[in-house]
Amino acid sequence: QEVSQPFTVKSDPRLKIDLEVLKANRDKTKEAMKLSRLMTQVSQQIQQTQKAIQTVQDFSRSQRNPKMMELMKTAREIDSKLKEFSETLNPTPPKQGIADRSAGLSSQVNSAVSGISGAGIEPVSQAAQVRYEKVKPKVSAFLAKFNDFFQKDVENFKKMLQDAGFSLFGPFTPLKLE
Repeated sequence: QEVSQPFTVKSDPRLKIDLEVLKANRDKTKEAMKLSRLMTQVSQQIQQTQKAIQTVQDFSRSQRNPKMMELMKTAREIDSKLKEFSETLNPTPPKQGIADRSAGLSSQVNSAVSGISGAGIEPVSQAAQVRYEKVKPKVSAFLAKFNDFFQKDVENFKKMLQDAGFSLFGPFTPLKLE
């Protein structure tokens, strides 16, 4: 048996909750989450491009002609730059000791976002707001370099691949039983 009826949700009278604070926190959290999602997209884009570069490098090793040698050189340069971006986001910790990843941009963004989103029913703390305001220009500067690299270098590499006639599939010749 199933029953349905409307009901009213009321806040706990023991708690003094300001609805305007909740709305402000929600709006700030939405804004901060955009930054977090953006960093996730950047990380995914780097990983996808690294996989594509690795595929090109693996395939190109079997073909030793001048165009492919130039492609290999450019692929190494792009891969090196992608590693730099990846290290900026999440630096590789030293081999020994406690791994401190707080210098990484991803860690700074996550810290700022968790400070804002974790405010709950209280207003966002000044420290959390300052962390967020400090990391936002860093992300903006990183994105400017990141977008410039992908728009110029990666797109030029794609054109080089097309010009070189690069394909993962070789020409097909029909097989015959003789």
